[in-house]
Amino acid sequence: MWDQSADEAQSEGRTPAGYSFGAQYSMQDINGALQAEDRAEGERLVPVTDRGSGHGTAVAGVSAGNGAGSAGNRYRGVAPESELIVVKLGRSDADFAGTTEVLEGIDYVMRKAIELQRPIAINLSFGNNNGAHDGKSLFENYISELNGVWKNVVVIASGNEGDARHHARLQLGRTEETVSFAVGDSERSMTLQIWKQYVDEFEINLESPSGRTISVVREEGSGIAYNIGSDKVLIYFGSPNPYTIAQEIYIEWIPRRAGDFVESGIWKLRFMPQDIRDGEVNLWLPTIEAVGLSTGFLSPEPDTTLTIPSTAEDVITVGAYSSESGSIASFSGRGNTADRRNMPTIVAPGVGVITALPGGGYGPRTGTSIAAPFVTGSAALMMEWGIVKGNDPYLYGEKVKAYLIKGARPLSGEPVPSKRQGWGALCLRDSIPQ
Repeated sequence: MWDQSADEAQSEGRTPAGYSFGAQYSMQDINGALQAEDRAEGERLVPVTDRGSGHGTAVAGVSAGNGAGSAGNRYRGVAPESELIVVKLGRSDADFAGTTEVLEGIDYVMRKAIELQRPIAINLSFGNNNGAHDGKSLFENYISELNGVWKNVVVIASGNEGDARHHARLQLGRTEETVSFAVGDSERSMTLQIWKQYVDEFEINLESPSGRTISVVREEGSGIAYNIGSDKVLIYFGSPNPYTIAQEIYIEWIPRRAGDFVESGIWKLRFMPQDIRDGEVNLWLPTIEAVGLSTGFLSPEPDTTLTIPSTAEDVITVGAYSSESGSIASFSGRGNTADRRNMPTIVAPGVGVITALPGGGYGPRTGTSIAAPFVTGSAALMMEWGIVKGNDPYLYGEKVKAYLIKGARPLSGEPVPSKRQGWGALCLRDSIPQ
């Protein structure tokens, strides 16, 4: 286990080789803490606890929990005898781990798997809206390049943005188009990303709820700050980069006075075409973990609401469905990707799933973050059957995905692959080749 959030005192003598921070604990360290006389002694030996929302504990419980503490181990996970390599992410700000921490965590996990010469299923119940959703960011490219590096499978939650109203799309032609979005009360800051083809050119006006308007100056590679009422608005035009032909226009709202909130109400973006050759423009607000429920587009587009990095290539992207009703969860991130690849891959139970809670006990959790570890545990069992038990030494990567797709069961009677359920619901029994 690598605790990225460990302070300097905890990290002394425990920082993993090749890294400059955090504390590493071995299986022997953790088992010793679990066998300690009391909880206080265990936390002294391994001072790592899940004091947040319990997200990591719940995810681990679904994928590999042993069900201890539940009658007959009823609430055990999918692959309860699996060995775990765990990374407790650091915090890039007060609330959310950043992509750098995630990438370093993946790197650590892969290095350990290679060192131990064990196949590995990597679970990423993590996502944001920071990118073009086309699989071509540095973050997504890194994850895609893991395919073939070692015997691994990467499973990523599709996110909970399906009905969040955080994506809008427009097709520019010759006439002016307006996109309206609401900013709820008590937003201390906010961002919006606009992604377009670099070849297209248009002017933008931004209008506040109180009617103040600015004309945005296009200046690539640098940001310009505008004052609109009580808010400072920073607007940045991106330049071409080696990974994509898309261009980003990044907008950030910051109250001009400390402690204030972004002006609430209806904001409007007006797009005035100049030279349009493609015309498609996508806009994304932050995810529901970052903004209030009342913040969203007035005319949202529910498709292409997969969070990043679930839009990466050569991964298994997992949406959520209710195992009670057999219906796709309305919040489940939907495909396809911005570059029109079929996504998600499959769906798994993600509504009211009983799993482990921090400090002991079990309770219901909901979200695609809970659906993904069903697939991660299933992938681990498939690799055990294939690689460890000698039935198929090449059962990893895209081959695991192919078998999972073949075994998936379509839900709701809709044709597959679909933007809501991919190829259907996870069925491990039908996915293991006969």
